[in-house]
Amino acid sequence: MRRFFTKLFLITMLVLFVAAHSAFAMPEVLPFDQLKSGMTGKAYTVVDGSGKIENFDVEIIGLTNEGKGSNRMIIAQTSGEVIRRTGGILQGMSGSPVYIDGKLIGALSATLKEMDPYTAFITPIESMLELWTLPDPKAQVNFFKVAKIEEEKKSDEPENIESEDKAALTDEPADVDKPADIDESIDEEITDELQPEEVSALYLSGFDSSGVKFLQRELGWKNLQASPTAAERGLDLNAKLEPGSALGVAIIYGDFSLGATGTVTAVDGKRVLAFGHSFTHSGNVNYFMTEASVISSVSGVNGNGVKLAGIGHIIGRINQDRDSGIAGILGTFPAVVPITVTIKDNALAKEETYNATIAYNENLVPKLGAAVAYTALSKMADTLAESTVDVDFSIKTDSVAGGELARKNMFYNPSDVGQVAVMELMQALNLICSNTTQESNIFGVNVNISFETERRTASIVSITPDKKKVKPGETVNLTVELQPYRKPTEKVIMPYTVPLTARQGNLSLEIHGGALIPVTQAMANSGLITADSNKSYEDKIKDFLKTGKNNQLVIEIGATGETKTDKDIRREIAQAKKLQAKLKKEGKTSARTDNKVDTNYIIDNVMRTTLSVEKV
Repeated sequence: MRRFFTKLFLITMLVLFVAAHSAFAMPEVLPFDQLKSGMTGKAYTVVDGSGKIENFDVEIIGLTNEGKGSNRMIIAQTSGEVIRRTGGILQGMSGSPVYIDGKLIGALSATLKEMDPYTAFITPIESMLELWTLPDPKAQVNFFKVAKIEEEKKSDEPENIESEDKAALTDEPADVDKPADIDESIDEEITDELQPEEVSALYLSGFDSSGVKFLQRELGWKNLQASPTAAERGLDLNAKLEPGSALGVAIIYGDFSLGATGTVTAVDGKRVLAFGHSFTHSGNVNYFMTEASVISSVSGVNGNGVKLAGIGHIIGRINQDRDSGIAGILGTFPAVVPITVTIKDNALAKEETYNATIAYNENLVPKLGAAVAYTALSKMADTLAESTVDVDFSIKTDSVAGGELARKNMFYNPSDVGQVAVMELMQALNLICSNTTQESNIFGVNVNISFETERRTASIVSITPDKKKVKPGETVNLTVELQPYRKPTEKVIMPYTVPLTARQGNLSLEIHGGALIPVTQAMANSGLITADSNKSYEDKIKDFLKTGKNNQLVIEIGATGETKTDKDIRREIAQAKKLQAKLKKEGKTSARTDNKVDTNYIIDNVMRTTLSVEKV
């Protein structure tokens, strides 16, 4: 199965894919079981806008290994001019490689933060190397293949670390103050109290404060920070990474971006390891691997310092996101869902279009797509005051007949209408992503939203049928009088065809807005009617598309209010079946007519009328 990039990605990839990446060799590893308290080494990372990889001193003070199935961890004390300058371990240093005697032992991943920002937790490199051995089924089905280019034969391997820093690996480290009487293994009582904090920041750009709150509520991610710089868009197919380089991972890219920055731990050819802890802990994934640029480091109060950094050009794909870190491949790219949102301010005659690309993740695409649409509206409207919006979206997908799932609707809310307006988009994307019969391709999402700071609601004040006595199959015209908010009344004519299966006697009809729950559905929700919970994917899509719109007048057969015995119900069912068989024999249908009429208002109430059905 294939997924496609935006046209820009396709063109750029075809033009620029001309060279393989420079390859770095995996350094020698010092295993966890050979580490001991008192060993000293160096950690490598970027801490300022120069982009230079610098080092600081590390001394092992303990090891944790709670047995099979647990996460082993190396605990170390950091020191040196660089770490003093930064005020301790910072967010964004996660993944910084740590070497002892020139051998890689693991990646910086956490700190005690408020308790002691100079104490570092290191993920053993053996745990991270396992990421390269894990299955990657998403790579087999979700990628646009540009061409098969043979890897260039490796010549002399470039050095992983700048020469002066590499030389420092074999030098004796500067003296550091060693904590007294610390064992190689840390007591269980102590480890329970440590509660280390992961040292990476989750950055976003393009989202206003309302968009951030929307993301926090829908995703449950609280540690969201504004990116200090906008993402540099585009692809870099010749990117070079080395241990200690800044690295980004992103889920959304474009006018809106969401991702994290950290540090590269190891590079082996085109394979990359980073972070030393998870990003979203989603296992086998399709995320953007990006360049990252560090602007500066800020020493925070009580160890809450951070490396100010932003994501840059796309350079590859992150394919593993697990406890021990993230792994990716340079020069390959994730399956994506392009989304375009156009916002129009009717009052000011202003229009703005936003574009973003979401890395395909079935659990995240519905929420992220809705967040992009919501934020675009929020930024354009620049107000939470009452508004009415018209939403028109289409989703190009191979999971529905015709290749497109489209929907129009109108919404009103006295405050922050956007949160209500994007729910149907989220619902539609969720339907597609939760298809249990097959993985669904989403080729693009287009959303058009127009808004005005005006209340466009109306109430039904009367219903007048042009005749009260009708026969099955006959059409009656209902004049529905509407009272728009603070405007003169208007009338709408609604034709209604009496069902051929209608019984002699009173026929109760209710007219309501498409957003209101009809009587029959309310009965189903209350358990009086058994709802079909085993519908097929196709039926769920049909039900979604048939759902009444907020600005529609909808006619439904209402409850009669009569009390019926089981005998009455059985008799009516038998009569209905008999009549349906007769109609079928005569080539007629007993299917209900879709009685819906669009209006310029959101209908906010229900009203009923009664017809008298005569014997045919």
